[in-house]
Amino acid sequence: MPQALVVAPWFGTYFFSFNLTRPPFENNLSLRRALNLAVDRTILTERVTRFGELPAFNLVPPGLPDYRSLVPEEATWSQEEREAEALRLYRQAGYSDTEPLTVELRYNTSENHRKIAVAIAAMWKDALGVRTRLINEEFRVFLQNRAQRRVTEVFRSGWIGDYQDAFTFLELFHSGHGRNDAGYENPRFDRLLEQIAEERIPSRRRNLMAEAERILLADQVVMPVYVYVSKRLVDPRLRGWQDNIMDIHLSRHMYLLRERGDTHESEVSLGD
Repeated sequence: MPQALVVAPWFGTYFFSFNLTRPPFENNLSLRRALNLAVDRTILTERVTRFGELPAFNLVPPGLPDYRSLVPEEATWSQEEREAEALRLYRQAGYSDTEPLTVELRYNTSENHRKIAVAIAAMWKDALGVRTRLINEEFRVFLQNRAQRRVTEVFRSGWIGDYQDAFTFLELFHSGHGRNDAGYENPRFDRLLEQIAEERIPSRRRNLMAEAERILLADQVVMPVYVYVSKRLVDPRLRGWQDNIMDIHLSRHMYLLRERGDTHESEVSLGD
């Protein structure tokens, strides 16, 4: 039903997180950045997921009316430039062809997650020589291992904003937050989040959130992959449907066109 398919950006980001509390990523910014740069998001979205997802270099998705993420420098580079810098950082971190990194990439059971993990492992192998062990876990076990941080190294993450504000993404990485499975601790970042929670002037709050996201990305806590999209079948006769990042659609704004006879149409509300 191609005439009814509606695909639109959604307020969610698919990303991977690094466990910052144990080797090899603890106190190893160069290695985290190397793996981040070696991932080709365009290939992942165009050849693996293939449903209109948007390549992402930020944690907070675009589309908020009062917030704009700072664009990381590497987002403007070609993939060849990213991989060249990734190789330099990989060697700086102490790894080479003769002494490659061996890392575990963990994800919960899903064919889509599996395909993405396989593709990322291949990218790391081709660009850097990394040896990746893929670990698939049932969802409850996966969440438990993430929270305990005892065995995880790189693991699948993701977040769909539950309200229309950048803070719903940023607060996940406060050192005391229950979903901070990366174990990220940065006093400056925490102070910014506390200031954001108290700030009432929109422009100041917006600037504080942009700075908090900049710090989070600079610390290479996460590896953004793509922005989610919503996928809906919408009757072509429906009027009043508006795409929006929260994917919330109120029926009071909608009506259907209904045929009468062969040539005339009339409106009918959804409540009729």
